[in-house]
Amino acid sequence: MKDTIKLGVNIPLFVIGTLVVALGAFIGIIGIWGYFARGIISPEWIKISHGHIAWWGVLVLIASVILPSLNVKSWFKSIVLIGTVLAPLVWGVGFYLYYARDISAAMYLLPISEAVLFIILLAVALVASGFRLPFITTEEATKGRFELITNIEIPRRIFIVPTIVAILGVLVGFYIASTFRVAHKPIEPAALVQFHTHTVILSVSAVVMLLLLRILNVEDRVFNIAVGISQVALPLVFLGLLLFNIAKIHSLVWVIPAGIYYLLPIAVFLASIGLIKSKPVDIPYHPAMKTSIAFATLVLLVLIATGAYIALKWDTTPEVTVTFKQEAFPHVGPYYDPEKGYPGTAPARNTPRGLENLHYSPGSWLHVALMWLVGLTLLSASGVFTNILNKPGLLYLFAITIPLAPFFNALGRYLAWAPYLGPAAPALQIEESIFPGAPGGIGALWYAGHPLKAFNILTLVILGIALIYIISKKTEKA
Repeated sequence: MKDTIKLGVNIPLFVIGTLVVALGAFIGIIGIWGYFARGIISPEWIKISHGHIAWWGVLVLIASVILPSLNVKSWFKSIVLIGTVLAPLVWGVGFYLYYARDISAAMYLLPISEAVLFIILLAVALVASGFRLPFITTEEATKGRFELITNIEIPRRIFIVPTIVAILGVLVGFYIASTFRVAHKPIEPAALVQFHTHTVILSVSAVVMLLLLRILNVEDRVFNIAVGISQVALPLVFLGLLLFNIAKIHSLVWVIPAGIYYLLPIAVFLASIGLIKSKPVDIPYHPAMKTSIAFATLVLLVLIATGAYIALKWDTTPEVTVTFKQEAFPHVGPYYDPEKGYPGTAPARNTPRGLENLHYSPGSWLHVALMWLVGLTLLSASGVFTNILNKPGLLYLFAITIPLAPFFNALGRYLAWAPYLGPAAPALQIEESIFPGAPGGIGALWYAGHPLKAFNILTLVILGIALIYIISKKTEKA
């Protein structure tokens, strides 16, 4: 088995990943518009299912660019396609029925669908890492009918450490679900949520950054340094969050290792603007994609830094977290109250919920955007926009609209939160978290971010379906 794999695009899986993202986005939009149009507080099932399903979409998109050259049997690729469609859908429906409709039997849909998706994606990650799995792996990779493979190679070793750390983070999530969620108990300590989310998200993000560095074709020395950074940072982040939750050490214990990870998106940004030297690239319209990647990564750097600011200013102990405002629901506890001795599972008062939303929502969406840009760059390298479609303008369109959607998401959330943009804010003695912000500031999210998000999803799905149709017609003629 070779030490590298060639990147490509499994077109049906790329479409499925986009549809999974669409499902997560749709659930989130229900929550946002329900609150602002009807004054309905977003229930817990919307918040959790929105975030989980959207990030599952990122994982499916990653799988779509590595699956074509994996040495696996064709039936396994079919299982990947079927499982990644059904598992998120069943999980979302089950989550709604159990938490929103109080149908207890739906509880069993959650672990079953999660386990199916987990096993499928884990198998893909293990094969990509170089492991041979009985009944699944083959001696040689076989390209599927709707798969495109480029000459861009990436070392298998980049997947090993992120996979291990992500598995540990997933196990923390299972612990939270089985110990607290099912029993309708507050999550204690509250930072267990961060322990679960940040170990998984940073692991996924590290893989995305390494894929981008390979797409940008940085020199091998730079790429190897980046791989080393990921292999050091991710285990330290896990260890730091473990100590943060168990030993109650200051949040610096995990923020500092996360700062090591932060070097990865910095490297991507510097490479995309030419400050880190890259080797020549023979990909049509590569400069346009580099510009798009640069813009998206720059915004992401700001949003990641926002998370570190929150962690160091407010979330300094594991009992206090901005992540979930849990007091509105019967199965969660009240605010942190040291006088009453209750550790709390909700953010301390005066913590900025809007700032946390700024960190999490567009930050997550930018990873979707960056994976779309990876996929489109690989499609361009395969001649899709020059030979198959002969529509280079379409690629330029995506290069503009894809990073702009999360940018307007971030802009709207910042303007809605910014404490001193509202005319009455400085004079009012009210909590920082409910300052009015800029009048109409959230409109950047509603009327620019959301429409662009919907446009990107719809257009990418149409693009994928069109490619499947064109390729099927060509193979029929052949």
